Amino acid sequence: MKRRALLLALPALLARPVRAQADRVVMLVDAATRAQLAGGRGGDVAGPGIAWTISDTPYDRALRDAGLGVGSYDLALLPHHLVTPRAAALFLPVEEAAADIPAALRRAFTLEGRLHGLPFAQVTQALFRNTAITGDTPPPATAAALLAACRAALGRRADGQVIAGLVADGPELAFDLARLWDGDVIGPGLALRVTEPGMIRALEALAALFAEGVLPRTLPRFMPADALREMQAGRGAWAMAPFARHEWLNRPGASRDAGRIEASLIPGAEGGAAPVTVALRALVVPRNAPNPDAAMRALRRLGGAEEAVRAGLNGIGPARLSALSDPRYVAATPWAAAEAAALRVARPALPPFAQAARADGIIRAEVEAMLVRPRTPSETAERIAFRLRPLLA
Repeated sequence: MKRRALLLALPALLARPVRAQADRVVMLVDAATRAQLAGGRGGDVAGPGIAWTISDTPYDRALRDAGLGVGSYDLALLPHHLVTPRAAALFLPVEEAAADIPAALRRAFTLEGRLHGLPFAQVTQALFRNTAITGDTPPPATAAALLAACRAALGRRADGQVIAGLVADGPELAFDLARLWDGDVIGPGLALRVTEPGMIRALEALAALFAEGVLPRTLPRFMPADALREMQAGRGAWAMAPFARHEWLNRPGASRDAGRIEASLIPGAEGGAAPVTVALRALVVPRNAPNPDAAMRALRRLGGAEEAVRAGLNGIGPARLSALSDPRYVAATPWAAAEAAALRVARPALPPFAQAARADGIIRAEVEAMLVRPRTPSETAERIAFRLRPLLA
């Protein structure tokens, strides 16, 4: 009798894992993102329905596996510069994003009128100042005042340590300076803008600051770790870097002037927030996802307003303005108001296109050459334009 009862119950028992499997979503991320989604001040944002596939190169794998006959994952995060027309065809269109996601962020993942990824995470550029060097005066309100403040800060500290007026991650500082005058290298529609006044003024300012010693002499070879180290050591008065670096710059024991380094928005030529550069990642569902329906439900849930706040508390810059103004986020991040003002007008350094990585390398190399060789800003702009035209054709 017991055997007969067990046989009768067997179909129901076998069905339970199938139902659970139907709601299971495999998310492809790196270990750092997994840690941010799974825990922190905001708690477990991902929830129990997410199974993880961890990769050291999640973006490359996301594109590669999305082109297979049978997919290996359901949900991933993809940077904006990889969402080219060919890549976008591999991912399912997403319903219209929430209105509190700035239009520029939505456009970064929109091709032929369709949204192919839900903007989820942002890294926006900020202006940092070490008040132990600059004093407690308000941050500069215009681009001209900012450049003057960087020049004025050049010198030495009381212990003789040399101070750089401005620190940045490397030659890509040209992108940030261009935005002071609303300049770009490549604009919408892949229009080449590097020879326009905004970019020329940026290259002129960069060359002058470097020649005057306002920038570190090793800037042409700088990487983000170098810029972070310079500011932590108290060797930089001002810096252009992501808002998220605030915590590292003010960490006791790691930073000489912990608690004295403040973040504010980068001012434009006429005041207000400059349209700074922003790096973006969006939630995407591949067309070959094993469980596309559950993946779309998970995408909508993770893209919700509450999840944006909680992910922000865990260290992922929210793409929703409502999250940046949430009292919990404001209490945890003293730069929240400045970050929101910057994000409203921010846009990526380059639009997505197939040769974006090569273009970025060309721009960096030519700007670096301008700093170490006798080459004028105008000549540098012309050389960049000459080398980029074949990539944009």
